[in-house]
Amino acid sequence: MTADRRWLELSLEADNELAEAISEAIFPYVEGGVALEQTCRRQADGTIADRWEDERIEGAVIVRAYLPDDPTLDERKRKVEEALRCLGMIRPVPQPNYRTVAQSDWADAWKTSFKPLRIGQRILIQPSWIEALPDDIAPGRDIVIVLDPGMAFGTGLHPTTQLCAAALEAYVQPGMRVLDVGSGSGILSLLAAKLGAREVLGVDTDEEAVRAGRENALANGLADRVTIEHGSHDVALGGYDLVVANILAGVICRMLAEGLARRAPLFIFSGILDVQAADVVRAAERAGLSVLEERRMGDWVCLVCVKRDEGREET
Repeated sequence: MTADRRWLELSLEADNELAEAISEAIFPYVEGGVALEQTCRRQADGTIADRWEDERIEGAVIVRAYLPDDPTLDERKRKVEEALRCLGMIRPVPQPNYRTVAQSDWADAWKTSFKPLRIGQRILIQPSWIEALPDDIAPGRDIVIVLDPGMAFGTGLHPTTQLCAAALEAYVQPGMRVLDVGSGSGILSLLAAKLGAREVLGVDTDEEAVRAGRENALANGLADRVTIEHGSHDVALGGYDLVVANILAGVICRMLAEGLARRAPLFIFSGILDVQAADVVRAAERAGLSVLEERRMGDWVCLVCVKRDEGREET
């Protein structure tokens, strides 16, 4: 992606629950995912709280998404606004604000809002442009992932990423071969490798995500174990020990119908709203899987599934 490429930025402010619903509604029509930014939250002493804790976003959230300034712009914008109108029939949705930005402007704005973040039990997401690690880092215990997401989805802030990260902490075993479907920034691929996976393949249909994922693998010294390819699960060869897919519920159902369940004995699925969970469970069961565990954060659900008759204990 060239630095002078231009984008139409969409932004609006909502509470956490509505922001997540908006993110889900417009995700199919934007490029590079949807960013949820927590607004500054002041503590009792007047200082601004940071986002180190593994906590659900509270208070106002800014939803940001980007439409490429190319021949698809008008149609994408129409579909985004139609999705917001449909959501508005259930609950009032603020009107989005638009502005045209250059790629370099977007990158600078993102770096201002993206701070170090702890997720799971011992994972620290460290922005690549911030060199100093926090004082409370525990060498030998904490897993540090250096990340520059660019315009790819996956910073650790969104509940679906946090759910998947916690599940990976519980289920990844040293020596595993892991497939990350919809890898985005590569955050879950990198985490799987740092948890001991010997080989990780991340796949994404967004070329920007592929670029960002490859650069993040290099930045973390994991390019020998983490490969990022353009495409979907059908580009992966052979079998895997674990498949993680943090994508849309409908896409998970479609992939299960296409044979995704044959790829591995163990699966972690997220990107699923609670109202969609039953549909994904049915699709998984039709594909020969059983639900081993269900994890929740707010309105979002993460399903851990195994091939039928191959259940295993959580580690």
